[in-house]
Amino acid sequence: SKQPIHILSPSEDGQWLATANTGCEIHVFNLRKMKLHCSVPAYSSCPTAVSIHPTSCNLVSVHADQQIFEFSLKQKEYTEWSRQLQRQGLHPLWLQRDTPITRVTFNPKNPAHIVLHDTFMFCIIDQSLPLPEAETKLYNQMLLRSLPQPLRLRESHAFKICKNYQHLLSVNLLEDLSLVVVERPLLDIMSQLPAPVRQKKFAT
Repeated sequence: SKQPIHILSPSEDGQWLATANTGCEIHVFNLRKMKLHCSVPAYSSCPTAVSIHPTSCNLVSVHADQQIFEFSLKQKEYTEWSRQLQRQGLHPLWLQRDTPITRVTFNPKNPAHIVLHDTFMFCIIDQSLPLPEAETKLYNQMLLRSLPQPLRLRESHAFKICKNYQHLLSVNLLEDLSLVVVERPLLDIMSQLPAPVRQKKFAT
């Protein structure tokens, strides 16, 4: 493809390199063999974040329309979890978000945890829990804290979302399960840009 590449995502062990371009294509290269390994089936919305799981070698991609996919590099097909997600559909409130996911990472101690964030929230997806139905409460963390343990287990779903921080630059889970969240006001970032870049334009 001649489309510009806007995402490069190497695997932790250095074997794989995933690339995403503005033509909505995702390709995965085997760096040890120095050749193309596979291409993910084309999807109509551009990827905004791509990452390769360090143990399962599954590629997780999130797109501009907020859709999430998981693709097995070993089987060269979508995983069963990804197929189930597409069959059921994402929660309406998730799809209504207007801020793109900028990074996907993983829990080094729990392979079922996918960590992703945009500028205004971060989310831990627990693949061992059921996906939220359309009628369930998506932002349910406060509700769960108020419930007794049996009810808490029944009301839990895969998406754990935190909106306590803003202008997130990075979210990382460390091996001791500490969560490091880096936030920076947008005005601070803009102040570091060259004047022509941050110059206000008419009607913007």
